[in-house]
Amino acid sequence: MYKSDFSLADRISIVSDEISEDFTDASLFANKFHINNFELRKFTEGRIPDIYASTLQELLDKKNHFNYTYTLISPGFFKHCVSDKKKTNHQINRIHECIDLAKKLEVKFISVFTFKRNSRDSKIPEEIYAPLCKLKDLCESNSLTLLLENSPNCWADTADNLLSVANQTGIDVNWDPGNSLASGHRNHQLHLVHLLPITKNIHLKNWAPDIGYCSILSGAYDLASEINYFQDNQYPGYFCIEHHQWNNRKESTIENLNELKSIIGKFINLR
Repeated sequence: MYKSDFSLADRISIVSDEISEDFTDASLFANKFHINNFELRKFTEGRIPDIYASTLQELLDKKNHFNYTYTLISPGFFKHCVSDKKKTNHQINRIHECIDLAKKLEVKFISVFTFKRNSRDSKIPEEIYAPLCKLKDLCESNSLTLLLENSPNCWADTADNLLSVANQTGIDVNWDPGNSLASGHRNHQLHLVHLLPITKNIHLKNWAPDIGYCSILSGAYDLASEINYFQDNQYPGYFCIEHHQWNNRKESTIENLNELKSIIGKFINLR
């Protein structure tokens, strides 16, 4: 069994606005639970890259003061229909702002989606690949890595479809098993061997058909066994809490944090 030299705090991250869109508030709360790694997405004034200069300065100040790591930024690009070429070109142009923020914050990954799915059963259209590869090239030319995140409303919704788009584009993934479950996929075990080498970040939430998104250990899927699989096979990335419990953000953060610790704690050489 693989044993990491990392501490629990080194392996766990959270999307900051899952705690609070006010980063001052999110930071104070995270510090109590020794969370030092943050994916950056939404803030009080808007979503990356539409943040105030004061927010950027606060992120830099807290990074230096608390030794934070900003793991990934998520601008939410490419959630629209691929036929909307004006919006596609606008977001391709705005990736430069994301790249600039990533460099300032020392972020390695930028995560995007795979365009709005028009039909549950339609074949993935060829038109989505060129803009995704354009973003990939722009990121790589700046020593950054683009990731694809699966979402129920996008062409890469399930594990199977995420792998299909990743294979076509050569882009690594920000794997979200909860989103795949919400898209109707029930058996991820068959795909883990293929996801493992291209997964750079994992979003953690579970899913139950009667209630929707829920905590890691309370859903309909054995998410613990999937986390164990990644740990057993030397997955080097972060386990990122993204509980989507918007009406109960802080208590849900604690619940998911404790559940995640109970799963991965046995793999960690605590220090």
